[in-house]
Amino acid sequence: MIPKTLLFSVVALTLAGCRNWLVEEPQSFFTPDDFPTTEADLRIALGGIDDWYTGGQSQAYFHRGWPMLAEVPSDQTVAQSASDSRYAQDSYTLNASNEWLWRVWRQIYGAINQANVLIARIPQMTQVSQDVKNRYLGAFKFHRAFNHFNAVRVWGSVPLMMRPTTEFATATQITRAPIAEIYDSIALDLEDAATLLPLRWPDAATPDDGRPSRGAANAMLADVYLNMSGALVQENHWADAARAAKAVIDSKAYSLVLNFADLWLIKNKNGPEHIYSIQFGGLKRNLFTSQSRPSGIGVESGINYWYSTPDFMTTFSDSDARKKPTFLTQVTVGTTTYRYDTLPGFFGDKRPRFPKPMPYYGKFYDANGSIANNNGRTDLNWPIYRYAEVLLMFAEAENEANGPTADAYSAINQVRARAKLPALAGLSQDQFRDAVHQERSWELAFESKRLFDLKRWGTFYSVLSQDPVAKIGIKDFMVFLPIPQREIDLNPVLGQNTGW
Repeated sequence: MIPKTLLFSVVALTLAGCRNWLVEEPQSFFTPDDFPTTEADLRIALGGIDDWYTGGQSQAYFHRGWPMLAEVPSDQTVAQSASDSRYAQDSYTLNASNEWLWRVWRQIYGAINQANVLIARIPQMTQVSQDVKNRYLGAFKFHRAFNHFNAVRVWGSVPLMMRPTTEFATATQITRAPIAEIYDSIALDLEDAATLLPLRWPDAATPDDGRPSRGAANAMLADVYLNMSGALVQENHWADAARAAKAVIDSKAYSLVLNFADLWLIKNKNGPEHIYSIQFGGLKRNLFTSQSRPSGIGVESGINYWYSTPDFMTTFSDSDARKKPTFLTQVTVGTTTYRYDTLPGFFGDKRPRFPKPMPYYGKFYDANGSIANNNGRTDLNWPIYRYAEVLLMFAEAENEANGPTADAYSAINQVRARAKLPALAGLSQDQFRDAVHQERSWELAFESKRLFDLKRWGTFYSVLSQDPVAKIGIKDFMVFLPIPQREIDLNPVLGQNTGW
């Protein structure tokens, strides 16, 4: 029997991915016949899922790997380097051996398999009430759906893992499922989770404390149905998306933070607008925030992995209250103010590569004091779903299902009112569609939403082929990235995506 307190290390070593996607064949597999047993065990197990997001070698998922796959290749972000694996992602010159492909794949399937182990185990538990079982069953179904959703948006057809994989021989014969089948499974998991999960966990101080909730399940369900309705799946689920988003709105569990800038302060994390966030703090601190900072600003210098563009910044009206907090254009350190476009500092100077100064991310700058005192990390969470996005998802889905109704206007105009922009009115369905697309670009900048929006809107290639970096290598088939070569070497049955 393996001690219960070792769940994190046991799962990390023996259940990572569909078989830890190991280079070497493992000697044995852990079958948790007697774990978890109590609610305390379930709490530990749920925390173990989070470790796939915030732990792992080379900060593989929500420290570094996810923005490499989901943000850097977009038209809103530019990688600082012009030669390494980050540049390969940004310029679409990568191949199947790119490290961020297999690093993120490993974390995704590690989380899925751990969720599967617990989904199978919970019905067998006899020492906890049905209410407790339901909460945790809903949470693990949420995590299984979340990771399948991430995988299908990045790679398209991927393995659909609905049962624990406990034998290496079986794991090397795993095949990929059709995209529509994967989405159907994700939607079913989330429909179940939305029924099983509470609006707020009994011991939670806020609706979002990092554990999945009914609001989080419905928010992701709306997102899934939007993707199913889009260019890559082409099924009509607009009404379903509107229904799921409306369930979040009608719960009255969330509200917009009045000042957009306040959303990005560490002291305000897990606030009334946050529906689901990857949690950072204590021993697990956020490295992404430092990677998004410029160098050359004294003790507040960051790792300087990526920045944004002046072209994107100029799409914002100067009257838009989101513009200043979204972009970092100056930093005051002591008595010195560093600017992105002039001396002292000139931290946006990227000549000769780019002729104009490049602004950095403002959203993730807060370090609650000097970042130099925090080992280059912060306690800022990674937002997955905010109430503002739910309002925009509802507006988009309602418009597609029924035209620009009063409810659709109400939703988008709440977001615009917070941004100090005038309310929309009198638009055709096509004009409203364009407006909500643009609103998402402004509201959700740098939150790893843009690339997937371009894919589902059918504008992936037309937009990115005009991007000064992406156009270097982009082809239309690159809407899905290559299956990691490491995985194909271990399991040739997987095959490769078209064009790669």
